[in-house]
Amino acid sequence: MSRRIIHVHPKKGLGQHFLRSKETAARIVDALRATDRDMIIEVGAGTGELTRLIIKKAGKVVAVEVDEACFPTLEVLADLNDNLELFLDDVRRLKLSDYPGALVLGNLPYHLSAQILFWLIEQRGFWKAAVLTVQAEFADRLAAAPGSADYSALSVVSGTFLTAKKIMDIPASAFKPRPRVTSSTVRLEPKASVELPCGEQEYIRFVRSCFAHRRKTLVNNLKMMGIDEPASIIRKSGYNETVRPQELSADEYIKLCSAVI
Repeated sequence: MSRRIIHVHPKKGLGQHFLRSKETAARIVDALRATDRDMIIEVGAGTGELTRLIIKKAGKVVAVEVDEACFPTLEVLADLNDNLELFLDDVRRLKLSDYPGALVLGNLPYHLSAQILFWLIEQRGFWKAAVLTVQAEFADRLAAAPGSADYSALSVVSGTFLTAKKIMDIPASAFKPRPRVTSSTVRLEPKASVELPCGEQEYIRFVRSCFAHRRKTLVNNLKMMGIDEPASIIRKSGYNETVRPQELSADEYIKLCSAVI
């Protein structure tokens, strides 16, 4: 019995906005720079708008989708393409160690973008590049430079473990239903090596605490964290006591964390 494509209505509860612009889809896939030697993990395959393009480029595609309603359409593609493997599950359950050296592609639900990003950071030793479409504000924070209005704890954590480059903005009209915000596509690559003075989760908590009150100085933020003699620590680290959280780079946060610990 042959499978057939079933029309799927986007679900608000899953944050679904299906990409309908073929030109935009092609640009997103091109940014991944995939070849027939690559394996691609697709995060949130939906009804296969990007899947149809990447199965023509990659040696193998692992398409992950959590919505059962989307699966009949993806199964049609899998029947026609022996390099396509499907998973009906939350992508965060996937162990990227089973797919070493993979490329990652996905149009992420806005409300899960940060969680999926941290999932990628935790497993960064097993993928070589990711092209993600996210809310424009989130993309701006990922790629923000120290001192800019968008620079945040997310910028520091991203800059510590990844290199981030914004590829393009995507208007709401490219999606169905239209989101209320602009989207952006970013390309991420894991940094080769990162030396921290503590565990990764402890470092991330430290950075977030430093930004807990971004209008206050770092001295005040460190004081509220219960750290003794924060002004002395800041001076010995080579900074003015008036320095604020958004003024330090990722490398400088590693240095400050080392001084605190």
